[in-house]
Amino acid sequence: MILCIGLAADPTFLHGLRALAAAALPFTVVDLPTLALYGELTVPLDDLGATVIRTGDGETEVVLDEVRAVWCRPLNVSAAAPSPGAAHRADGQYQALCRVLEAVDVPVLNPPWREATNSAKLLHAVALAPVARWRIPRSCLTNDPDTARAFVRSCPRGTIVKGVGATKTWVTLYGSEHERRLPRLRHSPALLQERIVGPDVRVHVVADRAFAESIRSPDVDYRTVHGANRYAALSLPQAVLEGCQRLVDHTRVPFLGVDFKIEETTGDWYFLEANSMPCYEGYDVRADGAISRALLDWLTAPHMPGAVRRPSGPFRYTT
Repeated sequence: MILCIGLAADPTFLHGLRALAAAALPFTVVDLPTLALYGELTVPLDDLGATVIRTGDGETEVVLDEVRAVWCRPLNVSAAAPSPGAAHRADGQYQALCRVLEAVDVPVLNPPWREATNSAKLLHAVALAPVARWRIPRSCLTNDPDTARAFVRSCPRGTIVKGVGATKTWVTLYGSEHERRLPRLRHSPALLQERIVGPDVRVHVVADRAFAESIRSPDVDYRTVHGANRYAALSLPQAVLEGCQRLVDHTRVPFLGVDFKIEETTGDWYFLEANSMPCYEGYDVRADGAISRALLDWLTAPHMPGAVRRPSGPFRYTT
């Protein structure tokens, strides 16, 4: 049995559950809000594998040692709890589950705290790019308006503005509205990057497999555009494939959504981030379910000790 931990309101989580159901694989679902309101989590400190999850429906009881693998997309739902007591309970369960899933000897896709640098985007890029041997765009993280202005002037092709942390934000092109807001930087820093003009690339890495797609969009953030983007499967350069393998080995995270920009005039690749909890359902639909099949293969492979499981043989690109 595969244990699935996440939110019933998360479209990516639901997409994964549908793939499991279509493959007729046995699985049990733990919805974290329901667990906080009605369920129970018991963690024996001397034996984490004996952790018990009771979902609150009166029927479902899961012992971690008895599951084949865990697929998790955990979010801390305490901020949306209906009462202080429920908020405290939800936060405690989230913190406990994250710690248990990091330490228990059951295959976990993905250990929720295994790759924590993405909580600070520039640290994340600076930490992982050398591992993969990739370059990143020129960047400036600052809360000083004068430093920001100087950086913007040094970017002849434009400047991209991003949030600095893990909270989802939209990428925008620096313009007059940002110039007017520069004094606010003193209270809320921003990440500025030199604009790379060219297509975006998303590579989904599942252990030893990689699924790549290029995206050409009329906007700097293709996620904000519906209907006008152009998507195409992409063959990856060997340096990118090898870098993806190094990232999986270094982070010990088997499933990553790796983002790049390709400079259109030079063909140079620039690494942006490697998301360890990617929203992959749209890419999977365009790939005819290939990403889901790779995830199911990982979850059902023979058990090996430790959280990262890699089949023997060379890293390979799969369309």
